Amino acid sequence: MKVIIVILISLFMAFNTQAQTKPKFNIKIVSKDGHTTRGLLYAVGEKEIIVLKHEKDTLKINFKEMKHLYVKRRGIILPLILAGAATFVIVATQSTNPLLQVVNIIAGVPIGVAVGALVGQLFANKRFYRHIEVTDFQEIRADLQKYTQVKMELN
Repeated sequence: MKVIIVILISLFMAFNTQAQTKPKFNIKIVSKDGHTTRGLLYAVGEKEIIVLKHEKDTLKINFKEMKHLYVKRRGIILPLILAGAATFVIVATQSTNPLLQVVNIIAGVPIGVAVGALVGQLFANKRFYRHIEVTDFQEIRADLQKYTQVKMELN
């Protein structure tokens, strides 16, 4: 029993430290020619944004090529959806009436999912930059730097 507890604590600590090193923000970049690039926001340089695609490939996109930028926090919506659905499942299991249990599961779970998705979207820390020009990046670069995994010195 003690060995299992030690293994579980070790696994918890390993996954906890691994989760802290993962990028926390997704980025969607629409270029002026209409091409859309999605990935993880890694760093913001002097003249480009570095995006991780599939956590292996890095892509440098020059500020001159960008038309729209969308930044969104990762991994906050799904836990809230699951919590909303689980709330109605717990309510259904506490009920003694079988008909009320079925109604809570059939009608309540979709409502819980919808409410969880709505609350998750509200807490997703979204940032939109639309119709941006090259001159705008001097102003928004410091703001974008807050969402990067690697912090670079800004002049």
